[in-house]
Amino acid sequence: MKERVLLFSDAIIAIILTIIVLELPIDYLSDGTIKFPDLLRSIGIYFISFCFVANLWFQTAYAFNRVEKIKNNILVVYLMLLFLLSLIPAATRLLIEDTTRQTIVIYGVLSLIVILIMRRLILALTNQATIKIDDKKIIIKTANRRDMFTFFYRVLLVLFSYFFIYPALILYLILPIFSFLQNIVDREEEQLIESLHQDQQEAYLENRSNVWGGQFNRYSHLLRNSLKDGGDDKKKSDYWEDIMKDWEKNINEEIKRIEDQLKSNKVSNRSQMELELKQLYHQRGRLQKRSNFVNKPKPSSQPNN
Repeated sequence: MKERVLLFSDAIIAIILTIIVLELPIDYLSDGTIKFPDLLRSIGIYFISFCFVANLWFQTAYAFNRVEKIKNNILVVYLMLLFLLSLIPAATRLLIEDTTRQTIVIYGVLSLIVILIMRRLILALTNQATIKIDDKKIIIKTANRRDMFTFFYRVLLVLFSYFFIYPALILYLILPIFSFLQNIVDREEEQLIESLHQDQQEAYLENRSNVWGGQFNRYSHLLRNSLKDGGDDKKKSDYWEDIMKDWEKNINEEIKRIEDQLKSNKVSNRSQMELELKQLYHQRGRLQKRSNFVNKPKPSSQPNN
């Protein structure tokens, strides 16, 4: 059933993209030459819709690949999503034929609704695919926070487009590209999480900002690594192990710094620092479990003589 649903949706998305490109207008001047400025503007608007639809396909396809069965409620939501997505060609045609406040707001509201339903669908699939309870709570919390951010900046973009039409078109062009790059970063980070032991997974999800030293560093590191040319699994594993070693090194340095401050007896917020130290000990313990798990010799498969 899952395969048939995905084939059906792939066919619909292919038809949607075909309809959009077939409706690109080609206008001529009185001397028979093509109006190239209008044609380039139309192609730019088509590219916005193409990136939007392609990005939706990529995200939903990856989310569906993580589950073995499609539940009935998820199927209903997905069909509703495809219905709304099938309206994108009409909204794109309106925007191409007459780029006004009204048409760009219609396009913005429709894309906002599609994005929200898609994010809820992906959240439901993620919830179904995530088995570990502790991991699920952290992952769902992170996804909800991101969805709220997406909702607010999309609403602001609709309002912005009412007053600034062509700058808004540029933003609508940029957003799917950034969203696609974010998907690449998310996939790369999931590979890292899957390579970790359970205790270390929980520690990473709770403290990943500390691992990378900030969201920007995390984003840039993961994106650069994902765009590197392949490499074998051994090199990939060594890369993640180096990151974990750096993380443990930073934790040890922070533990030493706090311990030295506590020994000096010149600390005003001792209770808070002791709590931070306890949390760092807990993190280091989880990392050491990972090291013990990785370095533990595997049992020999040969029978004893």
